[in-house]
Amino acid sequence: MTHAWKAVRMGVLAGLVAAAGCNMVNPDRPQPQPDTIVYGTLIATTPDAKRPNTVVVRLRVQAPRELGKETMTKARPTPSIAEGITAEVAVGPDTVVLRKGEAAPSLSAFPVGTEMVALPVSGTTRMIGSKRVLCDASYLVDFTTYRQWRLPKLGEASPVAAQDDPARINSSGVEHSPVPLKGGRVLYFAAHLRAPWTAKGKPFGALRPGLPKPGGPLGLAERTYRTELTPKGWTPPKLVVFPGMDKDSVVRVSWMNEAETLCLVTVKEPGHPAWAGRSSRRSASKLWGPIERLDQLGKGDTEDAVYLAGSTSMISFSRTSSGKNSDLYLFMPKRGKAMPLDPRINTPSPEWCPRVGPVNQLFFCRADRQLEYTKGAVHPLRLPGKFRQVLTEANPTRDGHWMFFCLPRYTPVELDQNIEVARWHKDGSLGAPIPVDQWRPRNE
Repeated sequence: MTHAWKAVRMGVLAGLVAAAGCNMVNPDRPQPQPDTIVYGTLIATTPDAKRPNTVVVRLRVQAPRELGKETMTKARPTPSIAEGITAEVAVGPDTVVLRKGEAAPSLSAFPVGTEMVALPVSGTTRMIGSKRVLCDASYLVDFTTYRQWRLPKLGEASPVAAQDDPARINSSGVEHSPVPLKGGRVLYFAAHLRAPWTAKGKPFGALRPGLPKPGGPLGLAERTYRTELTPKGWTPPKLVVFPGMDKDSVVRVSWMNEAETLCLVTVKEPGHPAWAGRSSRRSASKLWGPIERLDQLGKGDTEDAVYLAGSTSMISFSRTSSGKNSDLYLFMPKRGKAMPLDPRINTPSPEWCPRVGPVNQLFFCRADRQLEYTKGAVHPLRLPGKFRQVLTEANPTRDGHWMFFCLPRYTPVELDQNIEVARWHKDGSLGAPIPVDQWRPRNE
């Protein structure tokens, strides 16, 4: 039995069938149920009368047709589901809605009869009687997207590794950690190949000059590249070289001054915790000096160090210690040691990738959500649209006009991350995302 088959069969059987057979004290009162993935066919969508900007998506709960194909070709039993079960899935502004692997602008993109998958918000699954499943959706996606994302070995073959152009920025690999300078016309970014989803498959992404070949102790190594926007477009990304770093699996720039003479770097050696360091040079035309380890930041996995605006001594960074999720810290020389940030920032969820705005706004990620801490409050950073789009690693230009960030493509094993750009408005909102390879600020 394949892992894909087991995942679907267990999700359908363990959640929905078991829930349908429960004894209900009051059949008209919603009863809490264990959260489980909901598979079904779209019946209708109706506005939620009790919640503004929320739509109830009604699904006929049933196994996807791909399972029927699996049954016919491999003689495996199809999960049995009690007939007549429907799911009422609440979809609101905080739901990620995907169609064909991309953000769906509205639910009208899904015709009646579309096979869909709902991933519930934790703790929201209930049942009324034995035939109605209720939940709030964290993700609502068509089954084709879900299969390619989570079940690539089920049904049709997923895309094979492409030969990407190393002269471009985005590829089918992972491009992330954008560090824009000079209004965005100079860009430092980190890149690594993306793991294949089959044992004999080849990694995805661009084989850029200086990127170690996959395999061996370095694995899919990550390096930093620099590119500059010219009238003819972006220059081919060039490896950022630091002395003696060939043995390291990760060498990622997280902060750079406008003169390109001082930077902060995350380094990770195979089998050792990540650490943050600093490198400098006399001018932008000179070679970078050795990376100096910032031992004052403390022990543990230390990543993504950034200086506060106007300072080259106060550092914010993320740290993971004692097997816990990562939190954000601030090092101030006067205190002598790094201290965890405000409890409004650090939570039981992982906080990572701190970045600092021109007036010391703090941008950071919490799990898959991009947040901003400013004026004593945490706010989500959102792209335009009815539904939430996943963006991470946001980093603004120092003139405050543009925001660089990562958008994922929903690929198996590891998400294909690409760098995009949006106008950053004075009210804190973002404009429409533009793939960085296509971005031309003079046309805006």
